[in-house]
Amino acid sequence: TASSKKLVSTKRSHDTDIMTAAEYASIFDGLVGEITQHYPRGRVLVAVDGADEQATRPFADLLAGAMKASSWRVLRSTSTPGAGADSHDLSFPRHDRYRDNEDYSRLRDIVSRFREGSLVTEASALKVPTGAVLVVDGPFLLRPELRGAWHFGIWLEGDMHLSEESLEAQVRYTRDGAPRAAADAIFDVTDQQSPARVWADSC
Repeated sequence: TASSKKLVSTKRSHDTDIMTAAEYASIFDGLVGEITQHYPRGRVLVAVDGADEQATRPFADLLAGAMKASSWRVLRSTSTPGAGADSHDLSFPRHDRYRDNEDYSRLRDIVSRFREGSLVTEASALKVPTGAVLVVDGPFLLRPELRGAWHFGIWLEGDMHLSEESLEAQVRYTRDGAPRAAADAIFDVTDQQSPARVWADSC
């Protein structure tokens, strides 16, 4: 229930619920600080998981932007083809149902090559320096079969309008995959203009 969630208290301007630009930016700056405190160097993999790509994709893009502002080399990988924040196509097939033995070979290949320092796309080969981060968004990324791939996992939740099929998949996922318990950070994005940190994660 809402009463059981301990949220970050964020001061609003003029006593309204509208978050200022500075407050909004500070959320992502704080998240970058948390990630880099644990992983100050090397090639870092961050997953942004949630039921709705209309929430996960922009959240991941904003996080990537904040990482870039902190002088990290940032790459984006997404389950939405053509929606990446850079020119290299690092997309992977989207899964709309939560099933056993689903094919994540494309995503695993991207992760493996990123760790090794050389990403190969259809258009080019890209050398990945140390001090780089790969921000990945998509559904079911914190499932047990994949969660070992990430250095830092983010779970987004909120009141989302889902189809009956998608809702059924999410219920099964949250019950059997326990993404909330596996996350390093949880955000309530019911209002995407005012994301709120929920302190109920694995930390």
